[in-house]
Amino acid sequence: MRRTWLLLPLLTCASATALAQVTVDLHALDSLPGGNAQAPKPHQRSPAPRRVTTAKPKAPAPEQATATPPGATPSPAPANQATATAATPPPATLPTSAPPDVALAPIAPPTPGSPAAAPPPPAISESSVSAATSSATGLQVTFGSGQSDLSPSSAAALENLVKTAPTGDATSFNVVAYAAGTPGDPSTARRLSLARALAVRSTLIAHGVSSSHIYVRALGASAGDTTPDRVDVAVLGANAPSTEKSAKQ
Repeated sequence: MRRTWLLLPLLTCASATALAQVTVDLHALDSLPGGNAQAPKPHQRSPAPRRVTTAKPKAPAPEQATATPPGATPSPAPANQATATAATPPPATLPTSAPPDVALAPIAPPTPGSPAAAPPPPAISESSVSAATSSATGLQVTFGSGQSDLSPSSAAALENLVKTAPTGDATSFNVVAYAAGTPGDPSTARRLSLARALAVRSTLIAHGVSSSHIYVRALGASAGDTTPDRVDVAVLGANAPSTEKSAKQ
């Protein structure tokens, strides 16, 4: 029994190496101290040593290439091959004939004598305290505080200015409006001065002056005079009065 336990480690080491061949002499154990076996007699031959051969592990079988069965999804192409296919531009297609002519519908010219858009009516109010006085270049129309409508007398003075002004395309009207205001709120004064300038403009148009011959400027609180709530109307042209004062404003 002891001999069997001593052989087990040797057999374990022999099986660890797949290609090793181990030869074991069983009578070598008898020479160990305390061995129970007796030494062989001189005329007795020792049995031949046993050979313990471990089985060689089989090599894995090589993988065989299998064809793709019908209906199966083929493996994707390599990335470099897909990039080369996508980078190939399609063949150019050139036209074989000239493009057709584009037909545009003719635009009908305006009918002569068609009525033009009516100008806005003059802003005239009976409660307005505006007054018109003659100036070196035309008229100066003053307004009440916060008002932008013309009084009937101011509208009549503007009508008389149009009648006495030189006729012709060389004549024009320069309308410069002002309004009292504060430095902290310049937009309110500018809007009020614009409303006063448009009231004078609409009155001039109502009495036959072309809108292309009227030049409007709304200067707000930049009065430059002791009368901030006013509109200066200057007649410009070859036979009009001097405009030196109006140009300085």
